[in-house]
Amino acid sequence: MRKSRFIALALVAVVTLVVGAASAVAEPVPVEPGNAKPANFEPASACGCHSALVEQWQKSLHAQALTDPIYVAKLEEAKKANPALGPFCNKCHGPAATMTGEAGAAELSVGVADGITCAWCHQVTGNDGKEIANTSQLVLPDGTRRAQIKDPQAPHKAAYSEFHESPEFCGGCHNVNHPINGMHLEATYSEYIESPWAKEGVTCQDCHMSLAPGTIGPYEGVAAAGGPKRGNIYSMSFVGANVELGDAAAATALLKSAAELDVEVPEIVGGGADVKVTITNVGAGHHLPTGLTEVREMWLEVSLIDGSGNKTPVGERRFGTILQDDEGNAPVELWEATKIKSDDRIPARESVTETYRVTLPDGVEAATLEAALRYRSTDDELPKKAGTKNPVTDMAVQTTQVYANEAAQQAASKQDVNQGESRDSMNLAIALVGLAVIAGIIVLVVVKSRKPRA
Repeated sequence: MRKSRFIALALVAVVTLVVGAASAVAEPVPVEPGNAKPANFEPASACGCHSALVEQWQKSLHAQALTDPIYVAKLEEAKKANPALGPFCNKCHGPAATMTGEAGAAELSVGVADGITCAWCHQVTGNDGKEIANTSQLVLPDGTRRAQIKDPQAPHKAAYSEFHESPEFCGGCHNVNHPINGMHLEATYSEYIESPWAKEGVTCQDCHMSLAPGTIGPYEGVAAAGGPKRGNIYSMSFVGANVELGDAAAATALLKSAAELDVEVPEIVGGGADVKVTITNVGAGHHLPTGLTEVREMWLEVSLIDGSGNKTPVGERRFGTILQDDEGNAPVELWEATKIKSDDRIPARESVTETYRVTLPDGVEAATLEAALRYRSTDDELPKKAGTKNPVTDMAVQTTQVYANEAAQQAASKQDVNQGESRDSMNLAIALVGLAVIAGIIVLVVVKSRKPRA
């Protein structure tokens, strides 16, 4: 009896230990040092069945999150100001490296070096239940790959994850609060949540992981080579606004789909007239610009261009955030900021109108009024320090002809008519020459066919 009781108690103890161990393994953990090992994060190169998706990811800033030269240069500035900022910034840029304790090391394990890599994202299970910011995702590094596929058919452990379809998945990294005073440094997720897009159910993934910039939602395709065709496939391109370091064509197309311009100006400006330029955020589910908005540069530039190509500035407005410190100094660096001095960015589906006075330069009777909304990732100082380029992208451009008086307008109209007639005459002449050549070829063929044979 005593022996049976001892065996029963022993079995209970063993079961308790096994269940306890299993629970410990199955418990998601935050992105903190020591919560994973390098072996928990296979490199993207190991995801061979998903080669098409891996190729998309390789062009993204997620793949370059730890090696982006502008980020590296800015991180060095931050660490000089406060060494604690290194681990703080690397938490989002290298979550796997943070969890393995390798963040900031000269050499990283192969999978960890991939930055924001497949194995990290697809082992995320949710958020920590606190504010969605500062890498608040929880990770279960048990090798199970989680995604939006409800019936995964994979040779590895896989599971459906509703969280991977939610904006909160992205928000954990795309909301960044100051590590000391808690002020918003990046608020892309918060901007989205307050936008009409969120109310309509359009998610971050629907825009930044769609088949092409400017299109919305998943597309039909396969998740892996040889896999079944599905209607809810997302691209791993994570297209953003970085033209130089990301997929240039996709980033340019995304920027061009974000805003529209409307220009109101009389054709005859005489001694001066008002021009109204309205900018509407039509395509972004967040403010324009977004992200580190004291660094990003978006501006409206209105100019007159005469017939010789000479450009005369009419007006300019820059959009962004200006940070200040407790003493009122502005602008200041991210780590010095305690409050936002000003924020004049354009929320989703909202408009801003600028009015300028336009006057033609002396001696110019006709010109093109050009309104252009332009963007670049930062000013030129940081890219120069980082040894990379900093291209300017025209997000939207509108042009209209303006004249000093009616006579100039009529002269231009007559010239356009003459040029049109001239083009028509030239086109007719080219067509006649072409017909003559064809007719000549036909005659030669006929003559040759009638020639008597020897």
